[in-house]
Amino acid sequence: MLVEFSVQNFTSFNKRQTLSLLASSSTKENYNEKNTFSIKKFGIEHLLKSAAIFGANASGKSNLINSFGVLRKIVLESITTADADNLEDAVPFFLKEDQYKDPCEFEVSFIYDGNLYRYGISIVKNIISEEWLYWRKTSRETLLFHRRNQKVEINNRSFAEAKDFVRREDGTLFIEKTKENVPFISVLAQFNGAKSGNVIKWFKRIHVIQGGIESYGSRSLTINLFETNPTFKNWALEILSALQIHDVRIIEEDNDVGDLSESADADLKEAMTKLSIWIKKSRAKRKIIQIVKKPEGGSQEYIMPLMFESDGTKKLLYLLGPIFDVIVKEKILIIDEFDSKFHSLLSRYIIDLYHKTNLKNSQLLITCHDTNLLTKELLRRDQIWFLEKNNQQESELYSLLEYKEHYTRKEDSYSKDYLSGKYGAIPLLNSIEDLKCF
Repeated sequence: MLVEFSVQNFTSFNKRQTLSLLASSSTKENYNEKNTFSIKKFGIEHLLKSAAIFGANASGKSNLINSFGVLRKIVLESITTADADNLEDAVPFFLKEDQYKDPCEFEVSFIYDGNLYRYGISIVKNIISEEWLYWRKTSRETLLFHRRNQKVEINNRSFAEAKDFVRREDGTLFIEKTKENVPFISVLAQFNGAKSGNVIKWFKRIHVIQGGIESYGSRSLTINLFETNPTFKNWALEILSALQIHDVRIIEEDNDVGDLSESADADLKEAMTKLSIWIKKSRAKRKIIQIVKKPEGGSQEYIMPLMFESDGTKKLLYLLGPIFDVIVKEKILIIDEFDSKFHSLLSRYIIDLYHKTNLKNSQLLITCHDTNLLTKELLRRDQIWFLEKNNQQESELYSLLEYKEHYTRKEDSYSKDYLSGKYGAIPLLNSIEDLKCF
């Protein structure tokens, strides 16, 4: 489970910003307890099941989601892409004279296999300048390793898995078998290090959805679940019935590369011909989603391709796979522009469904614009976060908890105060009266 995530000097983030999933300990926040997990370990009473991040366009919401994806990619893909520049996605904050005065830095705290880990990495000009791993078995944090460039400090007793990957020179330990652009944690995990392996396993539990309703395997995951998991299909169809979808069927069609115009380049025609031959030989097929509709009171079924449905219907169907998967397998689902294409009531339904059915250790992080989600009934104050750019164009992240005057709010909704600008994180638009076309 995610506890905290911090980012610094990355894209629109200059100073260190931290998103926390620690539930507030204040008795005034003890509502919607279904939205929390009971931990009672490491000094943590409760963790939140979800967090929703609101903000104006260009406030940095997508950059925050991307920071999770970049850290995950660096940790998981550095070994397989070691010959490439695997740190190139660690883009620093541009709007300052010295972009590398502070390193591009990511740090994450999480609970896995009964222990609390804190892992972080600092990057300067595509080189790892610092990397660290600490853990807690009880309440006291212990160093496992702390790397500074190629020098390293390790805990011989608690982190013996690193001893064969260091050498000692004049009393100083140096990393071996690890390039300056490859995380030490990734190398150790490749050789079956127990604690480093736990870190890698946790990162593999993160599913980030960005860039559209079919991105990052959401469609293929949902199709696979419809084909192989009857429990998922029954669960999904119960939800989809609200959209008058009676059934979902998956069919296979032969792939077709299509025809090129007579004026197409000769090399392109040759390449397309070879591709067509390969597809036929490999018998590669594409999977098509069909939906079945059945008018109330009738027996006739009507089958049509999903492509004829609205973008909102497609998005919901594609999201059902990842949502089910993370709940069952205790993963973390991170979605950018969660409410895009959704009616407000549908967005609220999905979030409420997640909270009530998530009885294990899954977590959900979303960015959104829909102010109808800003209600006590749906989200606790500690689950609501805002992103706003300051006068230096730096993205700043803060929680609704910072607004103490709303402890005793009698109304259910925070949306009115948000739209009036009391929390910031809204678009700063010019007066319409001052705008002239000519």
